[in-house]
Amino acid sequence: MNPDIKLTAHAVERFVERSRKLGMKVRSPEDVILKLLSKATPEDLSPAHRVKRLIKNGCREATYLVNNGWRFVVVDNAVTTIERIVPHQN
Repeated sequence: MNPDIKLTAHAVERFVERSRKLGMKVRSPEDVILKLLSKATPEDLSPAHRVKRLIKNGCREATYLVNNGWRFVVVDNAVTTIERIVPHQN
């Protein structure tokens, strides 16, 4: 993971919200996120899914990293949101 990647407040809020839905109790969400990010790997999106995400992101190119069922959306060196890979868990 790039050590210069920043966490946005929105990303932390989404992580906390989605963690609670899974029954997780997270005391230090930033620490948990950074630990997950440190072992995250790039996600290979299909061309169709990439176009949908590009439109959703306001035509800003994003990098998608995954680890342990979590997807980290990185735009301009910042994690802009964190979501579950399985849509019904969001």
